[in-house]
This record gives sequence, C-alpha cells and structure tokens, in this order.
Amino acid sequence: MNFDTLENREQISAARERLLSLEKEEKYVFHGSPVRVDALEPRQAGGHDEETGHYEDDGTPAVFASTYADCAIFMAFIRGREYENKMGIDDFNQLHFVAHRVLMEGAKDKIGYVYVLDKNDFGDFRGLDCTSKKPVHPREVIEVTFGDLPKDIKVIET
Repeated sequence: MNFDTLENREQISAARERLLSLEKEEKYVFHGSPVRVDALEPRQAGGHDEETGHYEDDGTPAVFASTYADCAIFMAFIRGREYENKMGIDDFNQLHFVAHRVLMEGAKDKIGYVYVLDKNDFGDFRGLDCTSKKPVHPREVIEVTFGDLPKDIKVIET
C-alpha cells in the first residue's frame, strides 16, 4: 500500500478545511475518535512506557483533547496497544506523527470523528494535550476520512 498519496494530495477536503479554520480561531480544542457519541466521558489514558516496554495507565481519568486539529484527526484513525503509534511536538511547534504500517492500512477505509469542544471546558494545557475531568458535549462533530490525516506521518514496519 502506498501512503505517498497523503503527502502528495493537492486538494483539501471540506472537513479538513473546516477543522483548520476552527483551530485558527483558538476557541476550541479537538478530540478524535473512531466512534460517534453524544458526549465524551472521562476515560483512563495510557501509553507505551519506554522504560518498561509495556502499555501502562497514565494519570487519572479525563477527557483528552488537543488545540491541534491534526492530532485529533490522527487519533480518530491511528490508535491501539498492539502497534506503535505516537505524536509529538518539537521546540518549533512542528507536529510529528508515527504509525505502524498495520495501523495505517487498517485506517484506509474507515471513517473517523473529530469532536469540536469549547476550550473553556478544559484545563491543564501541556504539550499537545489538555484535559477535562467532567463529561463534555461537542459544539460540532466533523466526519473525517483517511485522506484528512496529516500528510507527514512516518510509517514504520517494526
């Protein structure tokens, strides 16, 4: 499967254009999910621990969101404990995404959802994340497709 189409796309979808426009307003945060729900409930987060090599719980349950729409689009498709996937930000505010080829292949024919949430409902802004300890209701839910993913995802084999 060739993922160069993400890097070489010329047209931006209406969904991606809408999300990037909302991001520029700086009034919203974004949460990506493969399922559509009416409200987002606090959940236990976790991730790959570099020291132990295992997936481990991280912090207390919360609704996690990002000020970056691309992070939410990525999370709407690329997630799971079985294969490596991560995102980060450097000192120049450049986003970086990594996903295992199996996750990318599985995302190709899927639909994802990006929840547009009121930024005022969130706190603890650090790095890419912000959190709400309470359930939140979206202002808008935008359906996204594989072509809406950020174009610079590093695809790995191992």
